[in-house]
Amino acid sequence: MAVSPDWSWKTGNELRAIGETLVRISRALHEHTHKLEVAVEGRYASEGTDPRVRLLTDSLYMSRMADLELGRLNQALQQVLQAQPGADQNNAQALNNNFEREREALATHISTLTRQHNELETLYGIAQALNSSLQLDEVLRLVMDRVIEVVNAERGFLMLVNPQTNELEFTIARDKEARTISESAFNISRSTVKRVIQTRQALLSDDAQMDSALRASESIMAYNIRSIMCVPLIVRNNCIGAVYVDSRINANLFGPKHRDLLITFCNQAAIAIDNARLFTQVNEDRQYMDNIFHSIANGVITTDATGTIKTFNPAAAAILGLNIQNIIGKHYSIFNIFPQLGLVDLLQRAINQHDHGTIVPNSIDCELPGRGIVSLTFYVSSLRDQQHAHVGLALVIDDSTELKRSKAQAKQIRRIFERYVHPNVVEQLIKDPMALNLGGETKEISVVFADIRGYTRLSESMAPEEVMNLINRYLKIMCEAIWEEEGTLTAFQGDALMAIFNAPLVQRNHALRAVRAAWKMRLAVQEYQHSQPQELHVSFGFGVNTGLATVGNVGSLDRMQNYTAIGDVVNVASRLQSNASDNNILINESTFIQVYRYVQVGAAVPLQVKNKTGPLTVRPLIGLL
Repeated sequence: MAVSPDWSWKTGNELRAIGETLVRISRALHEHTHKLEVAVEGRYASEGTDPRVRLLTDSLYMSRMADLELGRLNQALQQVLQAQPGADQNNAQALNNNFEREREALATHISTLTRQHNELETLYGIAQALNSSLQLDEVLRLVMDRVIEVVNAERGFLMLVNPQTNELEFTIARDKEARTISESAFNISRSTVKRVIQTRQALLSDDAQMDSALRASESIMAYNIRSIMCVPLIVRNNCIGAVYVDSRINANLFGPKHRDLLITFCNQAAIAIDNARLFTQVNEDRQYMDNIFHSIANGVITTDATGTIKTFNPAAAAILGLNIQNIIGKHYSIFNIFPQLGLVDLLQRAINQHDHGTIVPNSIDCELPGRGIVSLTFYVSSLRDQQHAHVGLALVIDDSTELKRSKAQAKQIRRIFERYVHPNVVEQLIKDPMALNLGGETKEISVVFADIRGYTRLSESMAPEEVMNLINRYLKIMCEAIWEEEGTLTAFQGDALMAIFNAPLVQRNHALRAVRAAWKMRLAVQEYQHSQPQELHVSFGFGVNTGLATVGNVGSLDRMQNYTAIGDVVNVASRLQSNASDNNILINESTFIQVYRYVQVGAAVPLQVKNKTGPLTVRPLIGLL
């Protein structure tokens, strides 16, 4: 059946109208696709992980695919028009030529869009990989490996600006086999990187050996480097470093599209590196604060707004005798196990009565299991935010138990010794109480006994008050001689005195100190007598002995106590002074053995004393060398 010319002409016109409509839709779709490209591949390129940006990416992809399908429909339509009998060949040819141009432009554009879409997919995958870790070393390795992979470089390295020193530091270098290159092996001029960082402009050279701008770099020429690309790392308008890639084999390896791709990549990499740096800094700051928290001598406890204990440092655990693991996460009412401390009421008052104020209650002296009597002071603060809402509590425990104990011990030491030893010795004992054993200890000491001769005669010829004053004057000058040698006065027995050396503090030359003290007492007595009337002159006898004795506090636990020495060495020293002639000093053999290099003595003589089966070997002291 023949087709009428009118019907064929009418059908051709309708098909041409459909084709023109398809072209208009295609052009509108072109414009919409371009807007999506600006948004996805430009403005939001560094935010590829955002679900909204991901949705725009999918829309861009669909627009490109629809554009391609419209082109194919238009091409099929033109083929139908050309096959129509009686079609206007000239019009069909013109329309076909116009369509061919549109199709070629569309095919080129679609090819470009497809490549860009693939690159965007690659960047999206890279962004996911970079954001998968916050460990700086891992992020830097990922950056370099992906850079080399994306631009097909032979090798590359990354340098970062040290935020503290503002100096450029070599950070990491890798090759295309994902192997690390040492800094010493990566002999490349840093001037290129420095220039990129200073100018914030990417550098691209397709043949560095022919590039006049790079010929001044000796290392580039010496190592025959061909293709070079270097891009700054910029985040929040701050250049934190640069990425460098090159090839020593291929010229023309990199082009503008590689540079643009690397710039986009480095925008994402800079954010990932900066985040990793911040994460590292936060961890270091947190570790620093944790170290401080664990090193504080005071107990520190904090709670959140619900009263749940969030922090409980080792000092608090030691003070209260609690296990940290058993306290963290519990409500502060757990402190009801120590009703004597009143902590729960104290914390509750801090919430109800204070904003940012601090409660400083009176110190508490009470007993804690395992510690005995303790002295504690509590500092409690109610923590509030800027809107004055309660967000938690902070409790600081100051444990002054040991301080109070040491003060009490110092007071006891001063009470016991300040009358008997030189003030310097008292201060040494207070500084080192561990050197003192008040409970008693056996050790070698040297003992000096001094006794007035003719005390009975004085008592008969002088009033008691005058006798007391006279004896005190003599004892005073003898005490000063003992103190000069840092001896310890342990007893005044009427007209006699006793001093010991090597206790309470250790004195390596205690025997010599005792002998020197006895000699100084003799000289002091004789010097004093020159200023006194003859009838007031008195004589003394001195005895010095060295040996083992028990030294410590003697007396009632609740009343008077004296630091003294007990033992045979004391008794022998007393017997020696009893047998010494007027103003003479007798020293026992045990003392002489330790001081013979420093003294002058008379001939040794045997001396039989009470409670000794055999005689003692004693020598009179004539002088000091």
